[in-house]
Amino acid sequence: MKKIVLLTALCALALFALPGAVFAQATAAVSKAACHGKTFNPMSDPDWNDLYPFSLVGFSAGGNVDPPEMYEPPVCICPSYLFGYPIIGVGIMYWEPTFISEVVKIAGCAPSLGGTSLIGTGYMGLNSEQAQMNPDKGKGGPHSSRQQVHFYEYPVMAVLDLFQDVGCRNANGYSLLWASELDPTWQNDIWAGIFNPEATLFGSIVAQFSCMVDSAVVLVDAPPVDPLFWCAGTWGGLYPMAGTANQSTSTFQMNHLTLAKFLARQTRIGGLMQTIGPGAICSSTYNPVWLKGQFRVNEVWPLIRKGSPMWVGSPPYFQFPPNVTNPPGMDDSVDLIWEGKQCCLRD
Repeated sequence: MKKIVLLTALCALALFALPGAVFAQATAAVSKAACHGKTFNPMSDPDWNDLYPFSLVGFSAGGNVDPPEMYEPPVCICPSYLFGYPIIGVGIMYWEPTFISEVVKIAGCAPSLGGTSLIGTGYMGLNSEQAQMNPDKGKGGPHSSRQQVHFYEYPVMAVLDLFQDVGCRNANGYSLLWASELDPTWQNDIWAGIFNPEATLFGSIVAQFSCMVDSAVVLVDAPPVDPLFWCAGTWGGLYPMAGTANQSTSTFQMNHLTLAKFLARQTRIGGLMQTIGPGAICSSTYNPVWLKGQFRVNEVWPLIRKGSPMWVGSPPYFQFPPNVTNPPGMDDSVDLIWEGKQCCLRD
């Protein structure tokens, strides 16, 4: 009996004496096992119905609806690309698949790359805590719904070499633009107030009640109400612009509210430009307040949804599969972000 007790004690001592690197490797192995995904296919995964309507010189093709702010005159006068003097051009409007977003619960997990890890084990403390029970509440429940976002530039048309003659087509290549794990202000609601000090104003009951209008509009498959920039339709309220979405009731809603916060935040800091509206007739412009109608959200993992374009704040009622949240064990989301583009084609 004494030998058994001694052997047990030695094993316990050896366990606690293991270097921290061994525990880090074990943590990384668990994290890697829990990270799922599928490599994005630029040909089969996008819903190419999001490309429409396509408008040239005032003539439109395709049955989808553009937001009211999106308008390019048939004939436009803009500075020339070479010398900057005014020149007459022709107007074009279209939708371009430009970005890929990953909303993940495991820091560094990249589901659009097949479930690989982008970062080392030093960021495991930034994993979502929603699986942990809150000790302050006797009934338990999610302690936090913080999630991380990876944002890639993925100009699908350039990758597939489409629309070469459209001068305002995104010609850049594939690249990682942002990883929220590296941003401490994304991890904390209070620090997020640096970018959105107006959060106290739009967190009021009156402001949140007005979001019912935005929700009602997207429920009938219409573009969101851009003046209500503090709302994200049926996904919830936008503030604070951090990686938390505590008001969500499903994985789909939680992930996409986090995405909406990220898009608004990136617009605030100049990471995303305004590509529609009167100010974007000749070129993209900076606007610290996002236009929700500029984006279409095309889910490509874990479910590939296709159908009517999904606006910011829309439930998946008009796509197939409809009104379905993430399958069990697949809590992350990958979305292809389509941007509305206005362009004055000129020399």
